[in-house]
Order: sequence, then C-alpha cells, then structure tokens
Amino acid sequence: MTQEYRAPAIFAAAFITLLFGAGCRNRPQKKSPGDTAFLTIECDLWNYQACFALGGKYATGDGVAENDARGVALLQRACDGGYAQGCSVWGLMFELGRGVAQDTSRAVTLYRKACEAGDGLGCGYLAAMYDSGERTAKDQAAAVKLYQEGCDRNNAMSCGELGRMYFIGSGVAKDEARGVALYRGACDGGYPRACEALGVLYEDGTGVGKDQAHANEFYQRACDAGDAPGCFFLAGSYLNGSGVAKDFARAAELNQRACDGGEGGACAFLAFCYERGMGVAKDLARARELYKTACGLGEKNACDDVARLH
Repeated sequence: MTQEYRAPAIFAAAFITLLFGAGCRNRPQKKSPGDTAFLTIECDLWNYQACFALGGKYATGDGVAENDARGVALLQRACDGGYAQGCSVWGLMFELGRGVAQDTSRAVTLYRKACEAGDGLGCGYLAAMYDSGERTAKDQAAAVKLYQEGCDRNNAMSCGELGRMYFIGSGVAKDEARGVALYRGACDGGYPRACEALGVLYEDGTGVGKDQAHANEFYQRACDAGDAPGCFFLAGSYLNGSGVAKDFARAAELNQRACDGGEGGACAFLAFCYERGMGVAKDLARARELYKTACGLGEKNACDDVARLH
C-alpha cells in the first residue's frame, strides 16, 4: 500500500453544532443550538455562525431536505458577514459546482480569503487544489506552505495532508518521523484519513514498527469516523485473520459499510461473498447488483462479473 493523494473528504465533519458568540448568550434559548428553527432565527439576527451551520444542514440534508442552492445562499451570507469558514465552504461549492455553476477561480479566491482571515479549513482546501493539480496548476511547494498554515490553525485535515507530504517527500524534504507525528495529531484531531494512513503504515511496517494489531486499531478508528477505505482494510484483516480471528461475517459487514461509502473494491468483494455464501447467505441476484455497483465505481473485473452472472 502507498500513501497516495486523494482529494480530502468534502463534507465529513465540516458542519457541526457551533458555539455562539457572547452577543447571543443573553437571548432566550429554548431550542437546541443545532435545531433548524433556532438556527434560522439566529441567522436572521445576524449570527453568522448560525448562518454557516444552517447552510451546512441544507448542503448535507441534515434534518432538512437537501437544497444546495439554499445552502449556498446561507454560506454566502456567513462569508459576507465575516465568518471565515463560511467563505471556505462557499468556495467548496464553487469548486464542486453544487448549487452554483462550477467556478474554480472563484473557489480559489474564496479559499484564499478564508485562509487570510485565519480559517485553517480554507488554507487546507486551497492547498489541496495545488496538491492535486486537477483544477489549478500543480504546485506542491505551495501546497506544503498552505497545509502548514492550516495545520498551525488547528485544522486536522491540513495536518494530515501535510503529514503525507513529509512522509513521501512531496514539495518538502522527506521526513518519515515528522510525517508519522503529523498523522497521529490529525487522527487524534478527527481526520479519519490520517487514522487510515497510520493503519497502512503499521500493517506494512513503513516508518513505524510492523504491528497488525495497531494497524487494525487505526483502521477501526478510521472506519468508525466514516472512512470507507478504513472499513475495507479492516475487512481484509477479518477475512485473512490478520491480527484478529477470522470472521467472514464481520468482513462482509465491514465491506458493506465501505461499499456504501463508495469503495469499489469493497463492493466487488462483497459481491463475491454473496456469490459464494461467505459470511452471508448465498444470493446471486444481490451479487450481480454489487458487481454492477463495483463496475460503476471503476472496478473493471467486476464489469466482467456482471456479464458472467447475467
């Protein structure tokens, strides 16, 4: 396994119940701060943190019908009101073309505005664009600088991606020890991909002592936080009895979670389990549907399996 670039998770952990400023604390608060009606009232009273949180609810369908256009309008209001993280996520909507026409240059402008205003998330999103080179010119030195700024501002995603840059020596002198330390901090800070990366390192014995039990612990943490590859890797451990007792049923359960999260390899393996009756009841119709899903996610061999089971 290698430490490869994958665009940071888009909305995972980005929208959480926010603490409101001192100006709001003297108002009656009969509703929960995470309640949609309460957030609407607070946003209308110029609480831009509330506008950001409410925008997140509409963008993710958290407690309300998903509505990207409504989410964008609220994120814009938060940004225009000086709430820097609103600018970061508004920029993300432009980068992805969700609720607005895709506009990479606008995304860059908003990320930079947020970063300069002190929001580590904005620094991290801008760094990711330079890192991948998918929607802007690739510049890994600039990515390292921006990830560092984001990490210095306690953004776990930035710390985790900076750890990857140090570990592989991309845009900076290779330093595996520093990379591992950054991964640990990011994992503890709630960035599941850093937990996943640590699992890979412990499984391979790269940069740390080989320790499958530790690998599984980190895969579990990543999986519990919604990281599909973490679930997939942990499923492999249960399938092979690596650091845990063999348990085909547990492997199938974990592969289901990974498949639901968009991990094509997990869908393909789960299909194989249904085809053979490994850890689940044999079900060829279900197997074919899962092979079809895996094929749609880029697993070419699964496409052949769809035809085979037709």
